[in-house]
Amino acid sequence: MELVMNNYKFEVLLQNESKKLYNYLLKILRNKEDAEDILQETFIAFHKKMNSVKESSYKSYLFRTAYNKALNLIKKRDAKNKLVTSYNKMEHFEDKPNQNSEDQNELVKEAFSKLQPKEALLIELQYFQKMSYKQIAEVLETTPSAVDSKLVRAKKKLIKIINEQKKMQESKPDIV
Repeated sequence: MELVMNNYKFEVLLQNESKKLYNYLLKILRNKEDAEDILQETFIAFHKKMNSVKESSYKSYLFRTAYNKALNLIKKRDAKNKLVTSYNKMEHFEDKPNQNSEDQNELVKEAFSKLQPKEALLIELQYFQKMSYKQIAEVLETTPSAVDSKLVRAKKKLIKIINEQKKMQESKPDIV
């Protein structure tokens, strides 16, 4: 296996991963300009280190770098809550049966916004990015078993929040 990446391989990687990485960053940062900036910073950082990264780890390295740079940006702006409160689009819920109603989508969006940023990110990586526990562990620099237990807790918390919101909605009198 060759460790040295030439410019052609870098261009191919850039073309293949740019859109996925941009969408990933957009979901974390919820701002197009920030996502574009961090995407560019990620590829610049990768270009500087590309000869020391194993070919089998390119994707994980890119996502981990993007994740770290995005979190650094969030910390700099003290916008920890912005990550989840502006989570506007939940496409995967719209595609599932029995989840088509506008009320349910709003309920899920609101519940999602109440998760901690790391909990929301775990769910994002598994459902939107379709990453395995191993890939998520590489991105977050942890173990697959830690990812598993954190995902279980995040999903339980999301369900609990949704159920609490449903109860609150049901107890509100309808205004005619």
